[in-house]
Amino acid sequence: MEKIKSWLLLFAIIFNRNTKNILLLYMKNGILCKIGNWGPLILFGTSVYLLSDKGNMLYYYIVGLIINSIFNVFLKVTIQHPRPSIDTDRFNLLLKNYNDDLFKNGIPDIFGMPSGHTQSIVFSTMYVFFSLKQRNILLFYLFISLITMWQRVYCNHHTVLQVIVGGAVGSLFAYFVYKLARTNILGVLRPRPDDNALL
Repeated sequence: MEKIKSWLLLFAIIFNRNTKNILLLYMKNGILCKIGNWGPLILFGTSVYLLSDKGNMLYYYIVGLIINSIFNVFLKVTIQHPRPSIDTDRFNLLLKNYNDDLFKNGIPDIFGMPSGHTQSIVFSTMYVFFSLKQRNILLFYLFISLITMWQRVYCNHHTVLQVIVGGAVGSLFAYFVYKLARTNILGVLRPRPDDNALL
């Protein structure tokens, strides 16, 4: 099947003057767009594997990611900034009438601010980096994160601003959850009364 698609694409490029649109259509269905679309799940699975021997850090990661996703929906409903692919007139009409077209599987699908994919991947990237502090793991996470952010803008799911805001919210939330995890894991450190030895 892939060979047929490749030959059809080549035929279309040779005999069509508008090759740029065909190439863009092909790239939208390409491997980078698939990686970008599945980026949050790729990083979630990798994070669970990497943090599996860290016990409480894994617990805080999973709870933090769930709260991060709920917070994203709350921000989208509050800000109500449309996705770039939605017609402005249709968007305003949907908001005015507030019907079921606003939601897809219970989630407000027409709102784009902030990007949920970006918020999720940046949360995973920052939390795992804070927890493990390993550069090679960070580079892998950044690679997947950059592909995901590019895909969100390239496929017209979000604007650049929506992706930037999603990244900022995700990184701040990751820092907060990491600090909370470290504080609760270590507890409050107090000196013991018998530590006042004289030299």
